[in-house]
Amino acid sequence: MKLTAIVLNHLPVNKLKPTLESISFADEIIIIQDKILHFGTVRLSVKIFTKPLKSFADQRNWGAKKASGDWLLFLDSDEKIIPDSFAEIQKVMRQDSVSAWGFKRKNIFFGHWLKHGGYWPDYQNPRLIRVSDFKGVKGTVHEQYLFTGNLGTMVYPLEHFPPRTISANLIKSAAWTKMEAEALFKAGHPSITVLRLIKVMVWEFCYRYFKKLGFLDGYMGFVESAYQAMNKFFVYEQVWELQQK
Repeated sequence: MKLTAIVLNHLPVNKLKPTLESISFADEIIIIQDKILHFGTVRLSVKIFTKPLKSFADQRNWGAKKASGDWLLFLDSDEKIIPDSFAEIQKVMRQDSVSAWGFKRKNIFFGHWLKHGGYWPDYQNPRLIRVSDFKGVKGTVHEQYLFTGNLGTMVYPLEHFPPRTISANLIKSAAWTKMEAEALFKAGHPSITVLRLIKVMVWEFCYRYFKKLGFLDGYMGFVESAYQAMNKFFVYEQVWELQQK
C-alpha cells in the first residue's frame, strides 16, 4: 500500500521541517501553499504546488487530485506525526474493514500540553483515508472529510504546535476568523447586536475555562480561554461589518 501525505502550508521551509521529518516514511509528500514561498533546499522528496486560497477544503481536495497513493494522510503545517504512529499507520492501511482513521490531537500551546478546556483528546476525524473510499472535503474553516465505509480511531495522537507568540497567533486568527465570518454571513446569520457580541465572548470563555476545566491548565488555560473568546469577537465583529455592507 502506498501512502501520500498532503500538507497545507503557509510557512517557510525552516518552520515546516518538523512536520516533513515526521512524515518522512510516506511514499509521497505533497505540499499545497497559497502563495509562492522560498523553500531553498528540501532534503526530502516532496511535490510543491501553489494555489490561491479559497477555502481549506478546496486546498485539500486539490491536493488529493495530485496524489498517486492508495491512502491519503492530511496534515497542517503546524502538526506532526509522532514516531510511535509509523508502525500503526502501516498496520491499519492493511485492514480492509476500515476505510478511514481519526486521530486524537495533543495541542501544545506555548510549550504547554493543554489537557483541558476542550483541547484533549480533540478528535480529528478522519485524517487517514483510503483513496477508493474518499469522497472529498467540504466546509470553510472546520472541514468535514467525506468517505464511505467504517471509521476507526488511532491509538497514537497527532501533535499540534500553534504559533509560539501572541502576535503570530493574531496573524493566524486574522485569516481563519475572516473565513468563518464570511461563512456565517452567507448562511444568513441573525443581526449582530451588542448583547449578542458580549454573549458569545462570555460564553466561549466560560465554556472553556469553567465547563471544560481549562483552569486546571493554570496560566496557559486562562490565556487560551481568553484568546478563544477574543477570536469569537473577531468572527462576529466581521459578520457585523458584512451585514452593514
